[in-house]
Amino acid sequence: MTVMVIEHLEDPGHTIANKMCKLLKVMYDTGVVTVDQLNTGFQRVYAIMPDLVIDVPHAYANLEAYAEICEKEHVFTKVLRSQLPSRVRKRFVSEGDGGRFKE
Repeated sequence: MTVMVIEHLEDPGHTIANKMCKLLKVMYDTGVVTVDQLNTGFQRVYAIMPDLVIDVPHAYANLEAYAEICEKEHVFTKVLRSQLPSRVRKRFVSEGDGGRFKE
């Protein structure tokens, strides 16, 4: 499932996202996937986002769009949606600070 989410992050048309969401909905409705498994899977994706964004610059925006689709289909829980990460950009204090990050 994580591989499918990563593939979606490179799909700006959200066709894969819609199909993935429908698949998750069917799997959840039939009992193949439990709420705990669903939450664990999305939390794994959340955890790798800082590394993934290096290769897929718009990963956070695409994940947000996927979360919206899943929320409309009632696949996402409100708790899971509240844990959705957002990209935080660290800024340098100044040009002559030796590369330190602003605290």
